[in-house]
Amino acid sequence: MTCAACSNSRSEIASAPPPAYQGIPAGLMEPCTVQDVPQETVASIIESRSIYISAFKKCAAKVDAIRAHDAQARAGQ
Repeated sequence: MTCAACSNSRSEIASAPPPAYQGIPAGLMEPCTVQDVPQETVASIIESRSIYISAFKKCAAKVDAIRAHDAQARAGQ
């Protein structure tokens, strides 16, 4: 038995439409934040710089992941 919606008049198998773009995963769209410390001493300034660098690297990795996701979506995978 053949489903009428799945067949066509030329007895060919109908192909499925390409998958729809699902958007960017929510975790990648969260804003990048930096929880800084008060800069009162030389040690706290160094700690602040370390926190900033770590947060920057994490945010840059998110941007790279968004770019990779977009490239895969454009390639149809």
